[in-house]
Amino acid sequence: MKKFLLSLVTSSTLLFANTAQININNDTLEVEANLYLNDSYNLNTNSNCYFVTSYLHTNKYKSTPSQSLTTIGIKFINPYTDDNGFSVGIGINSVYATYDNKSFLATPLSLYGRYELNEIIFFDAKVGYAPRVLSYMDAQDYQDGYIKANYKVLDDGYIYVGLRDIKTTYKITSNIDKEIKYDDSVFFGFRVRF
Repeated sequence: MKKFLLSLVTSSTLLFANTAQININNDTLEVEANLYLNDSYNLNTNSNCYFVTSYLHTNKYKSTPSQSLTTIGIKFINPYTDDNGFSVGIGINSVYATYDNKSFLATPLSLYGRYELNEIIFFDAKVGYAPRVLSYMDAQDYQDGYIKANYKVLDDGYIYVGLRDIKTTYKITSNIDKEIKYDDSVFFGFRVRF
């Protein structure tokens, strides 16, 4: 039932999203959607607020079964760039996964950054972390991060290449923890704005 509800939220957000993206590498597929909330809820213009959802599936490590990671959250991005083209943002997510009948739920805090080289090329990055106090069920901690180089190919479309690292730590028994890597490699993708 949990997987059905998470899939329903992710797929319905994709239908109403303002931006959608898909990225792959040899072993991993991720889809992500961002829904811009400022217009719908008359929020202030001091930050751009987005509802974010993503689904990642990987077969990276042959010694473990294929794994999925579902993320739902909110992020606030500074709508202005400084004179050098930098902008920053913050966010909070809920991350759900399973491994070997162990359930993982964490609420990592995230920091976002963006550097616009010009109107065609920009770089963006994210770092997220949930310590033990923000990890629930069988979760011990969660870490993720990426950096991407984006190139504009259409008025509202970008291709990108990036480097990503995602890892979770599960409590297997009362004194044994197991770290599970979801990805730690290069990925390629396409993002479109609506």
